Amino acid sequence: MSSPNIEVKCFSQRIANGIYDRVADAITNLGKDGLGEADFGIDWTTTVQDNYSGTNWSYVNMKDGHPFRTNIVGQIATSACGTKHSAKGTHFTKKNMALSNSDTVKWKWALSKPTLSSPNLIDIWENQLTSIEDWIMEEKKRAATGSKINMCIAKSSKDLQYVDLIMLTSQHIYEKPEGGNTNQDVTPRRTKRKNVNEDSMAGQQNTMVSTSSIASSNTTLDVPTPTVDKVSPGALYDPRILPDYHGTYFQLRQNKLKQLNIYETAENGLKLIPMHESYSKLRPGTLILAVCDAHVYNMVQNGQPTSTFQLGMQAMKVLDASDEPVKEHLIPILSTTSIEMSKNDSAIAGFSTFDIAISPAKKNKQNGQKHKGGKGKEKMD
Repeated sequence: MSSPNIEVKCFSQRIANGIYDRVADAITNLGKDGLGEADFGIDWTTTVQDNYSGTNWSYVNMKDGHPFRTNIVGQIATSACGTKHSAKGTHFTKKNMALSNSDTVKWKWALSKPTLSSPNLIDIWENQLTSIEDWIMEEKKRAATGSKINMCIAKSSKDLQYVDLIMLTSQHIYEKPEGGNTNQDVTPRRTKRKNVNEDSMAGQQNTMVSTSSIASSNTTLDVPTPTVDKVSPGALYDPRILPDYHGTYFQLRQNKLKQLNIYETAENGLKLIPMHESYSKLRPGTLILAVCDAHVYNMVQNGQPTSTFQLGMQAMKVLDASDEPVKEHLIPILSTTSIEMSKNDSAIAGFSTFDIAISPAKKNKQNGQKHKGGKGKEKMD
């Protein structure tokens, strides 16, 4: 685990370097293309209901009718705040099923107000939250009666009076190659087998892994990772390049890992960040700018109408890196489906033979052994 003694300097350095003021000025110059200045119903509005179901809503700019996209600035928050940035992503199942090709998996980032932010950037952050709240307030009126509303804003603590987080959702991170074309796929190459004890390997599924390791606990294949100069938007790669893609939880047979539009800082040439490096590059504390679209997905879940508000991340750019510790990722595992308890398990065997009716002293006497020492007296027969 990361050392708690690591000193985080990035926030104070941003103040000293004037980064927050420069970011605030640049966002202000965007005008209506920044979410804080874009008013729902005035600058952007609902368009025709999209998707094959005809029940979902998308949005357009009032001035030109083009699809609505907006810029959002913020600081990446922790998984405790709702960030889901892992090989598992947003995947969730109540039936203890493995992740497979038919599942939708996205990444989600919780954005917070930048730490030690300048006054101007604080105003921009609050205006972004207000724009989202206004949008949700108006569209809730069109939702079906009794609908459950899933919002793209949240509270970092239940004790707060107002929301203080903005949730961004990525595109699908796993995708089936079109026409079976895997030219962009990184093909694993075979390596020599290592003499490793199988029992020790099996136990690794429950351990944390560092972001520098991509070796799988259940494979002898070395999966090469694409370098920064080789990645391209939308390229497909072996999902095992993600450091936490391990074990029986992942059962992808055709789907590959899709390179998202995530870019380095301007100082680093705005290069694409390879997906397997994103855990480090987009760690908590990172200051980012994202261009997003907006959608409302209306459906019926367990008999209840549900409206889900979503800000879809189309591209993300690191504005300033973070030196917060990189969170190590747990390997997800499926719960056991068996209720059998084998006595071959020492804990189960101990449970089965546990008996307080016979004292250790009496047991020793029965075995012909005289009890010596100990803190208590022997029980008299």
